[in-house]
Amino acid sequence: MIRFLTLALYLSLITQSVYSQVIEGVITDDNQRGIESAHIRLDGTELATVSDSDGYFSLNMTGIDTALNSLIISKIGYQTEVFELNMDTTRDIWLEIKLREIIYESETMVITATRTRRDVEEVSIPVSVISGIDIQRSGSMRLSDVLSEQTGMQITNDHGTGIQVQGFDPDYTLVMIDGNPIIGRTAGTLDLTRISVRNVEQIEIIKGPSSALWGSDALAGVINIITEKSNDALKAGILARYGENNTFDLSGDISYNLEGWSNDVFINRNSSGGYSLNQSSIEQTVPEFENYTFNYRTTMELTNRIQFESGLRYFTEKQQNRSSLPDENGNLQLLISDASREDFVVRPTIKMQPIDRLDLNLNWMISYFKSNSDLEFEQTGENYSASQFNQYYNKPEIQAGFQWDTHHHSIIGGGAIFERLNAERYPNNPEFTTQFLFIQHSWFPFQQFELIGGLRFDTHSEYNSQLSPKLSSRYRFNDWIQVRASLGSGFKAPEFRQLFLDFTNTTAGYSVFGSSTVAEGIARQIENGNIAQILIPIESLEEIRAESSWAANIGFDFDPVRTIRFRVNFFRNNVSDLIETAPVAQRTNGQSVFTYFNVDEVFTQGLEAEIRIRFGENFRGSIGYQFLDAKRRIERELTIQDDQGEVIQRTDISFEPMFNRSRNSGNIRLFYDSKGGWGANLRGTYRGQYGLFDSNGNGFVDENEYEQGYFIWNLALSRKIGKSLTLQAGVDNLFNYTNMNQPYLAGRLWYTQVFMQF
Repeated sequence: MIRFLTLALYLSLITQSVYSQVIEGVITDDNQRGIESAHIRLDGTELATVSDSDGYFSLNMTGIDTALNSLIISKIGYQTEVFELNMDTTRDIWLEIKLREIIYESETMVITATRTRRDVEEVSIPVSVISGIDIQRSGSMRLSDVLSEQTGMQITNDHGTGIQVQGFDPDYTLVMIDGNPIIGRTAGTLDLTRISVRNVEQIEIIKGPSSALWGSDALAGVINIITEKSNDALKAGILARYGENNTFDLSGDISYNLEGWSNDVFINRNSSGGYSLNQSSIEQTVPEFENYTFNYRTTMELTNRIQFESGLRYFTEKQQNRSSLPDENGNLQLLISDASREDFVVRPTIKMQPIDRLDLNLNWMISYFKSNSDLEFEQTGENYSASQFNQYYNKPEIQAGFQWDTHHHSIIGGGAIFERLNAERYPNNPEFTTQFLFIQHSWFPFQQFELIGGLRFDTHSEYNSQLSPKLSSRYRFNDWIQVRASLGSGFKAPEFRQLFLDFTNTTAGYSVFGSSTVAEGIARQIENGNIAQILIPIESLEEIRAESSWAANIGFDFDPVRTIRFRVNFFRNNVSDLIETAPVAQRTNGQSVFTYFNVDEVFTQGLEAEIRIRFGENFRGSIGYQFLDAKRRIERELTIQDDQGEVIQRTDISFEPMFNRSRNSGNIRLFYDSKGGWGANLRGTYRGQYGLFDSNGNGFVDENEYEQGYFIWNLALSRKIGKSLTLQAGVDNLFNYTNMNQPYLAGRLWYTQVFMQF
């Protein structure tokens, strides 16, 4: 009996030393004031709480594994702290924790950088976050409006409005909504005007190759749009905006949450009368259009360890325009253009936690994109041309994450992508199949340092397998200096058009074939008597390879005082096997037959810098700058005279400036928000000189081919009335800058809008 009591007492003491009863404490700022609504979480568990109005919190630790002994304290606007607990005690624990205020204004948690929820201050690669609040303050309607004002990003126009990141064309940046890619690119460009930002919680931007996690299309980076998810029982809002060019935007949203079931619905209508930058042409630069967006998101708590989430998005748009075509006698015939496009995506997801510290996500994305274009003669109604493009995309994926302990966390995942086209320019309805597997491990040897290694393997039905490694790290020297560095590889898979295109422009007379269809296409044209000369032997043509890159980034965050943050990032990207078009034959009409080759090497390098300053409680501003050096390898045959006076041929290889890249660019943003409800902001973007047209055909920018740089200024004023009504008026492109070669610059655009929340 005495032995039994002694053993029971011993086990009780051990249990108490392993399972502390309660952790209590208070969280304060630099002025010893309690911080309300700070999040306190025991790392590796779901045990969490928030502080009250005095900064007080309490956590009941009964039954919690003491191996998980790090307490994470975070709040928007403050530096996240990790507190190592001493669990070798039988007494309750009392903590006094001070949070240091920081300058960044974004939401703290991001997922794109590591595929896990992390504080934006603690990720090891360059991440920019645009909050939904800042989007509302700026009055932006479409994704292109938001991205055009970000440091190191340039809007381009080629078969749509795209974005250039670190000097890369739009087809090298992956754009996603809630972690799922948006399909429907035209000549590699995803038109950003398709995407409304009225229901956006935040936009996460990763710069640099991210293929180790996200695969192809992420060679330059990733843009992930996170849509709003409300926790209120019932919430609704409506926004109406009217502006220049008869532009009208109407949005409505409603969120309702029952116990364990949340629903968010968003509807947007956007239309414009279009505009013309060339008054001598009957064709509008941007045509009249009308589009609709519907978004639905639902989450259901099936059990305390299983959650079902699903999202649905539908977009449809119609455009109308006029153009002209000369007839046999040189008289102009008027044409009416009707174009439409739509995309649809549904993404069911199941999230499970079968055991503590293990998270499983099963996701299936089903999507399609369709576009149609018809040209008819205005007088007769006769059809001149018609084209149709249908893309289908399916991606099942599974991801598992395991928290080994406070120092190690791993994720592993895999899946498949099934793509199919149905279009007259692709007569054989080509299909792609991709399988992929990725793994990532995070190691925290101590609180100030993190090391992340990742690797992804992709196999494809039409090109060679790809292996994409990446290594990144973060080190905080002290409270005001932090450094991030990464080294990684990215790849860009050949697109459908580069492999399977079969197109002849009946008006201009040229032909373009993919590398897989060029032999058959030229043989067909030879049979029809349309080929005058073969420039490159068809049998010597090789199958094109995926483009690949190696990149390095190193960046620093400096917080010399509480109200100032300075961030700088240096980058270098080396790209090989760049895919370009080149003539392979000449037609009898004098025009060329083109196909795709791996011909070029490219590098982009430079730096991005940004300083953010807060003046008091109501006024803040930022200044951003990018220096970009983007060049491509040019090989030329030169006729020169050698030292003996003989005329010889020599191959000259050099790296020359690329088109549509500005060496210098930047932005300025000033925001004012008063406690009385008034708000104002002034945002300016600068683009330095850039080469736009190759006037002599040498493939690079000469000194006389540069367009002048320009500044664009946007101004917005707002007034909040009560708790539910906000009025706003603004002017985009305040000084009315236009350039016929940059159609997204529409000139001065005024607008007024009203927002009401219930």
